[in-house]
Amino acid sequence: MDKIKISLFLLLLLGAWACSEEEDALNTEFTDLGGETWVKGPVDFWLDSTFVAPYNIEVKYRFDRYELALNRVLVPVQEDRIMPVMETIRKTWIAPYEEEAGETFIKTFSPKQFVLVGSPEYNPNGTITLGTAEGGRRVVLYKLNDFATGNVGEVKQMLHTIHHEFAHILHQTIMYPEEYKRITPAYTASWNDYSLADARSRGFITEYARSSPDEDFVEMISLMLTEGKRGFDAIIESMPEDVRPLMRRKEAIVAQYFEESWEIDIYALQARSERAIRGL
Repeated sequence: MDKIKISLFLLLLLGAWACSEEEDALNTEFTDLGGETWVKGPVDFWLDSTFVAPYNIEVKYRFDRYELALNRVLVPVQEDRIMPVMETIRKTWIAPYEEEAGETFIKTFSPKQFVLVGSPEYNPNGTITLGTAEGGRRVVLYKLNDFATGNVGEVKQMLHTIHHEFAHILHQTIMYPEEYKRITPAYTASWNDYSLADARSRGFITEYARSSPDEDFVEMISLMLTEGKRGFDAIIESMPEDVRPLMRRKEAIVAQYFEESWEIDIYALQARSERAIRGL
């Protein structure tokens, strides 16, 4: 008797499921499973013509939770920030490299996707993440809802992140000289426990530069290109006298690396970057 009841229950259950399947639309859209569709607007067409067509760079600004860390609270970028942000990137990062190194260089080595996020990413150790690069092909930029073209500090902060991440792409393609790692060996994983003044007293351009040789190398490049010659020189001259020669040695290796590995005069690139920032 129990077997008959169970069989009848299964038949009723299957029948209900079949009826439900017939009544429900089979083309139901499931978020993040490929069913989403959007109508392109002016921002999308501008991004296509300015980044996708000439550089094969995709700019993803619609919020996709699975593109980002699931254990962080983040917000989407405001739509009115997208074009100012990306036009600034085009003028102050792409154009100087393109003018100095040629179209082929920037098209070959530029990241192929930018992901834009409105808020910063707050970390458990009290720091915030302003940008990340993955596999040399994808850059995520955070804190863009605070961006304003006329705010040079905000522009430099964003460019600092982009130059930093792009320098990672370069050194992961062609490694910098081993000598660089031995100039100031006081690297530490707890870099965030020390002040900027302390980092510079030990021969590091920023606090984060002290975290590893790779980060030190790309921070040097980033500061050289965002601060310009006068700004960068002022930073070096503000450091203790005994570490200035160490910083100049690092600078010389960076310049040598760009010249020998990429046939780029970093000082000419530095001047172009500075002019582009001033011209905003």
